Amino acid sequence: MENALMDVLTAPEFLEAALDRIETIQTKLLDRFFSESEEFLDIVFISEDLGTQESQLISVSAFEAHLKPRIRRLCKLIHNHGKLVLFHTDGASRPFLPHLIECGVDILNPIQHICPGMELRSLPEDFGTDFIFHGGIDNQHVLPRGTPKDVRREVRVCIETLGANNGYVVYSCHNIQSGTPVENILAMVDAVHNL
Repeated sequence: MENALMDVLTAPEFLEAALDRIETIQTKLLDRFFSESEEFLDIVFISEDLGTQESQLISVSAFEAHLKPRIRRLCKLIHNHGKLVLFHTDGASRPFLPHLIECGVDILNPIQHICPGMELRSLPEDFGTDFIFHGGIDNQHVLPRGTPKDVRREVRVCIETLGANNGYVVYSCHNIQSGTPVENILAMVDAVHNL
Protein backbone atom coordinates (compact mmCIF):
# COMPACT_ATOMS: atom_id res chain seq x y z
CA MET A 1 0.00 0.00 0.00
CA GLU A 2 2.80 2.43 0.84
CA ASN A 3 4.46 1.78 -2.51
CA ALA A 4 1.19 2.28 -4.37
CA LEU A 5 0.57 5.59 -2.64
CA MET A 6 4.15 6.72 -3.29
CA ASP A 7 3.68 5.91 -6.99
CA VAL A 8 1.06 8.67 -7.13
CA LEU A 9 3.81 11.17 -6.37
CA THR A 10 7.03 9.60 -7.55
CA ALA A 11 6.13 7.33 -10.46
CA PRO A 12 3.08 8.73 -12.26
CA GLU A 13 3.99 7.05 -15.58
CA PHE A 14 4.19 3.66 -13.88
CA LEU A 15 0.94 4.39 -12.04
CA GLU A 16 -0.83 5.28 -15.28
CA ALA A 17 0.41 2.09 -16.96
CA ALA A 18 -0.74 -0.02 -14.01
CA LEU A 19 -4.13 1.68 -13.88
CA ASP A 20 -4.54 1.24 -17.64
CA ARG A 21 -3.92 -2.49 -17.24
CA ILE A 22 -6.36 -2.73 -14.31
CA GLU A 23 -9.01 -0.83 -16.26
CA THR A 24 -8.56 -3.10 -19.28
CA ILE A 25 -9.05 -6.17 -17.11
CA GLN A 26 -12.06 -4.68 -15.30
CA THR A 27 -13.66 -3.68 -18.59
CA LYS A 28 -13.19 -7.17 -20.03
CA LEU A 29 -14.64 -8.70 -16.86
CA LEU A 30 -17.67 -6.41 -16.99
CA ASP A 31 -18.22 -7.15 -20.68
CA ARG A 32 -18.12 -10.86 -19.87
CA PHE A 33 -20.49 -10.48 -16.92
CA PHE A 34 -22.93 -8.59 -19.09
CA SER A 35 -22.71 -11.09 -21.95
CA GLU A 36 -23.17 -14.07 -19.63
CA SER A 37 -25.68 -12.82 -17.07
CA GLU A 38 -26.93 -9.31 -17.79
CA GLU A 39 -30.54 -10.32 -17.14
CA PHE A 40 -29.66 -11.24 -13.55
CA LEU A 41 -27.93 -7.95 -12.70
CA ASP A 42 -29.50 -4.79 -11.37
CA ILE A 43 -26.50 -3.21 -9.68
CA VAL A 44 -22.76 -3.43 -10.36
CA PHE A 45 -20.31 -2.96 -7.49
CA ILE A 46 -17.04 -1.12 -8.09
CA SER A 47 -14.65 0.14 -5.45
CA GLU A 48 -11.64 2.28 -4.80
CA ASP A 49 -10.89 3.10 -1.17
CA LEU A 50 -10.25 6.83 -1.07
CA GLY A 51 -10.31 7.56 2.65
CA THR A 52 -8.92 6.53 5.99
CA GLN A 53 -10.77 7.01 9.24
CA GLU A 54 -9.20 10.45 9.58
CA SER A 55 -8.57 11.84 6.10
CA GLN A 56 -8.11 11.06 2.42
CA LEU A 57 -5.63 8.52 1.06
CA ILE A 58 -4.77 10.71 -1.95
CA SER A 59 -5.36 14.31 -2.90
CA VAL A 60 -8.39 15.36 -4.88
CA SER A 61 -6.10 16.53 -7.67
CA ALA A 62 -4.46 13.07 -7.84
CA PHE A 63 -7.91 11.50 -7.90
CA GLU A 64 -8.94 13.77 -10.76
CA ALA A 65 -5.78 13.00 -12.72
CA HIS A 66 -5.55 9.25 -12.24
CA LEU A 67 -8.82 7.72 -11.08
CA LYS A 68 -11.74 9.92 -12.09
CA PRO A 69 -11.55 9.30 -15.86
CA ARG A 70 -11.40 5.54 -15.30
CA ILE A 71 -14.29 5.50 -12.83
CA ARG A 72 -16.31 7.64 -15.26
CA ARG A 73 -15.68 5.15 -18.09
CA LEU A 74 -16.69 2.20 -15.88
CA CYS A 75 -19.87 4.01 -14.82
CA LYS A 76 -20.70 4.79 -18.44
CA LEU A 77 -20.20 1.15 -19.43
CA ILE A 78 -22.45 0.00 -16.59
CA HIS A 79 -25.12 2.61 -17.36
CA ASN A 80 -25.03 1.64 -21.05
CA HIS A 81 -26.32 -1.73 -19.90
CA GLY A 82 -29.09 -0.08 -17.87
CA LYS A 83 -27.59 -0.98 -14.48
CA LEU A 84 -26.93 1.09 -11.38
CA VAL A 85 -23.41 1.69 -10.07
CA LEU A 86 -22.73 0.95 -6.40
CA PHE A 87 -19.40 2.53 -5.48
CA HIS A 88 -17.50 1.54 -2.34
CA THR A 89 -15.04 3.86 -0.65
CA ASP A 90 -14.17 3.66 3.01
CA GLY A 91 -13.51 6.45 5.42
CA ALA A 92 -13.37 10.21 5.17
CA SER A 93 -14.23 10.49 1.48
CA ARG A 94 -16.36 13.63 1.41
CA PRO A 95 -14.03 15.72 -0.83
CA PHE A 96 -14.43 13.09 -3.55
CA LEU A 97 -18.23 12.90 -3.48
CA PRO A 98 -18.92 15.68 -6.02
CA HIS A 99 -16.49 13.96 -8.38
CA LEU A 100 -18.17 10.59 -7.90
CA ILE A 101 -21.48 12.23 -8.78
CA GLU A 102 -19.89 13.61 -11.96
CA CYS A 103 -18.60 10.10 -12.76
CA GLY A 104 -22.14 8.74 -12.57
CA VAL A 105 -22.11 6.82 -9.28
CA ASP A 106 -25.68 6.01 -8.22
CA ILE A 107 -25.25 4.28 -4.84
CA LEU A 108 -22.61 5.22 -2.24
CA ASN A 109 -21.27 2.65 0.21
CA PRO A 110 -20.47 2.20 3.14
CA ILE A 111 -21.12 5.60 4.83
CA GLN A 112 -18.71 5.50 7.78
CA HIS A 113 -20.40 8.35 9.59
CA ILE A 114 -17.86 8.29 12.43
CA CYS A 115 -15.26 9.68 9.98
CA PRO A 116 -14.71 13.42 9.49
CA GLY A 117 -16.99 14.88 6.82
CA MET A 118 -19.24 11.82 6.65
CA GLU A 119 -21.70 12.93 9.33
CA LEU A 120 -25.21 11.57 8.99
CA ARG A 121 -27.00 14.91 8.98
CA SER A 122 -24.84 16.72 6.42
CA LEU A 123 -24.47 14.00 3.77
CA PRO A 124 -28.17 13.90 2.81
CA GLU A 125 -28.38 17.68 2.90
CA ASP A 126 -25.48 18.05 0.47
CA PHE A 127 -25.70 14.88 -1.63
CA GLY A 128 -29.03 13.24 -0.81
CA THR A 129 -30.61 13.87 -4.19
CA ASP A 130 -27.55 12.57 -6.03
CA PHE A 131 -26.85 9.30 -4.22
CA ILE A 132 -28.75 6.39 -2.82
CA PHE A 133 -26.92 5.71 0.44
CA HIS A 134 -25.97 2.14 1.34
CA GLY A 135 -24.66 1.28 4.80
CA GLY A 136 -24.23 3.58 7.74
CA ILE A 137 -24.99 1.28 10.67
CA ASP A 138 -21.85 1.67 12.78
CA ASN A 139 -19.98 -1.64 12.84
CA GLN A 140 -17.12 -0.47 15.05
CA HIS A 141 -19.00 0.66 18.14
CA VAL A 142 -22.77 0.27 18.02
CA LEU A 143 -23.12 -3.17 16.42
CA PRO A 144 -20.29 -4.95 18.28
CA ARG A 145 -20.47 -3.15 21.63
CA GLY A 146 -23.91 -1.57 21.93
CA THR A 147 -27.12 -3.04 23.21
CA PRO A 148 -29.96 -4.16 20.96
CA LYS A 149 -31.69 -0.91 21.95
CA ASP A 150 -28.63 1.06 20.74
CA VAL A 151 -28.72 -0.82 17.45
CA ARG A 152 -32.42 -0.10 16.93
CA ARG A 153 -31.79 3.59 17.63
CA GLU A 154 -28.88 3.61 15.13
CA VAL A 155 -31.08 2.02 12.45
CA ARG A 156 -33.85 4.55 13.07
CA VAL A 157 -31.45 7.52 12.88
CA CYS A 158 -29.84 6.21 9.68
CA ILE A 159 -33.21 5.67 8.02
CA GLU A 160 -34.44 9.12 9.07
CA THR A 161 -31.29 10.89 7.85
CA LEU A 162 -29.74 8.88 5.03
CA GLY A 163 -33.15 7.86 3.71
CA ALA A 164 -34.62 11.34 3.71
CA ASN A 165 -34.24 12.11 0.01
CA ASN A 166 -33.27 9.72 -2.73
CA GLY A 167 -33.29 6.31 -1.08
CA TYR A 168 -31.39 4.30 1.45
CA VAL A 169 -30.34 0.66 1.82
CA VAL A 170 -29.96 -0.32 5.47
CA TYR A 171 -26.71 -2.14 6.04
CA SER A 172 -23.74 -2.01 8.36
CA CYS A 173 -21.14 0.57 7.38
CA HIS A 174 -18.91 -2.31 6.37
CA ASN A 175 -18.86 -6.05 6.92
CA ILE A 176 -20.24 -7.10 10.27
CA GLN A 177 -17.20 -7.91 12.37
CA SER A 178 -16.58 -11.27 14.02
CA GLY A 179 -17.56 -11.19 17.65
CA THR A 180 -20.62 -9.00 17.00
CA PRO A 181 -23.40 -10.31 19.25
CA VAL A 182 -26.04 -12.19 17.28
CA GLU A 183 -28.76 -10.37 19.20
CA ASN A 184 -27.44 -7.06 17.82
CA ILE A 185 -27.52 -8.36 14.24
CA LEU A 186 -31.08 -9.56 14.79
CA ALA A 187 -31.97 -6.20 16.36
CA MET A 188 -30.75 -4.46 13.17
CA VAL A 189 -32.94 -6.69 11.00
CA ASP A 190 -35.89 -6.40 13.39
CA ALA A 191 -35.62 -2.61 13.50
CA VAL A 192 -35.98 -2.42 9.72
CA HIS A 193 -39.03 -4.64 9.70
CA ASN A 194 -40.75 -2.86 12.55
CA LEU A 195 -40.26 0.83 11.71
